[in-house]
Amino acid sequence: MNEKKNGDRTIDRWPYFWWGCALMALKYNLDRAVAWWGFHRPWYFWNYIKPHGFAAVDAIPPDDQIFYFVLLLTSLPFLVLGLILTLRRLRSARLPTELCVLFFVPVINLIFFVVLTCVPAKQTAVAPSTISGWISWLPTSATGSALLSTAIIGMAGIGLAYLSTQALKNYGWGLFVALPFTMGLVSVLIYAGSKKRSFGSCLLVSMLPIAFAGLGLFVLAAEGAICLIMAAPIGLGLAVLGGMVGYIIVGNRAGPISPVTMILVLASVPLTMGMEKRADEPPPLLSVTTSVVINASPEKVWPNVVSFSSIPPERDWILHTGVAYPTRARIVGSGVGAVRHCIFNTGEFIEPIEVWDEPRLLRFSVLQQPEPMEELSPYPHINTPHLHGYLQSHEGELRLTALPDGKTLLEGTTWYTDRIWPSQYWQLWSDMIIHHIHLRVLNHIKTISEATSK
Repeated sequence: MNEKKNGDRTIDRWPYFWWGCALMALKYNLDRAVAWWGFHRPWYFWNYIKPHGFAAVDAIPPDDQIFYFVLLLTSLPFLVLGLILTLRRLRSARLPTELCVLFFVPVINLIFFVVLTCVPAKQTAVAPSTISGWISWLPTSATGSALLSTAIIGMAGIGLAYLSTQALKNYGWGLFVALPFTMGLVSVLIYAGSKKRSFGSCLLVSMLPIAFAGLGLFVLAAEGAICLIMAAPIGLGLAVLGGMVGYIIVGNRAGPISPVTMILVLASVPLTMGMEKRADEPPPLLSVTTSVVINASPEKVWPNVVSFSSIPPERDWILHTGVAYPTRARIVGSGVGAVRHCIFNTGEFIEPIEVWDEPRLLRFSVLQQPEPMEELSPYPHINTPHLHGYLQSHEGELRLTALPDGKTLLEGTTWYTDRIWPSQYWQLWSDMIIHHIHLRVLNHIKTISEATSK
């Protein structure tokens, strides 16, 4: 690898070939070790193209999502090193550095690797001392470049987010992963287009368009404050990751990045929106269980499990954010076939009873449910698509277990699905919210049961 100043470093084809082979061999054997020792499963070369091999869909192991997430984490350093080597090989062959986007395309990247191995190095022409082309329109000051980058990419992000949520009604990998990563990447390409910038400032600028887009969606009444706050960690984190990739690109290029390339990168984001539907991937069935110990016998607790009086207005902080919360419950009928009505501040759950095992178990399905929250916004009412049919409760139960000294262990469980992806991230929020809703009901049952028992 030639030792030149940053932005001029190159690598010839044979060193590039051996480095590439070494990194691919190391990555493959690392993936094999993770698959075998961590998940007790084989991993072969063809699994990179067909991850499930030749297995039928119903034969896929249930822990696939965790497995692929681990593979993604272990691939990040290899992606960075591969991108640096590819940029330097492109510069050595005097090919457009924009071709580095092919490095991220499955199958095509292998052909691209072979082509770069075959193309000989060429002498690099001396770069002109004057700045020309589109880059001459960029501000040279750090503040001006940051503001321009934030405005352009922020407005593009608002448009693409609106397309995903309002037009496509899709809340998935395209919106929460591809979009913030791309916004962070392109914002740094613009920010560092006219002058070399520090690593820290590039990471800061990568996050600014996310904040700009979030504020814009809030002002335009496209989203409420709480949903934007919940989306902020994953959005900012992926924008920083995109900013790192952008910093590597601008630090290893011989000239400015073409604006056409930036537009194409942003335009590729809609292609990822709705890929969960195209993959026919159903949302996983999730469950949350919460428990309390009540100083009363199961026989005393049971009537308050079936139905309960109005819950006092005092509630914890998370239920002050607009999340729907229960207020009381009533039941029509008795035994299997009875219908329980759990009243929330946004409407009511209609819950036909499926198991009535007095005083041990009450299990019910969910026939109807209200909106899961009221958006916090200065506008009277925001009717966002994710309030309808995305977080869906399917079944619930209240289980009573007799404890020594006449006490009762009361456990509440909810089974639900959430069609907002990536499910691993959003499950953290939905589990926490459902847990707090459980506690509101269980603590109320505990209070009235212990008062009745005394």
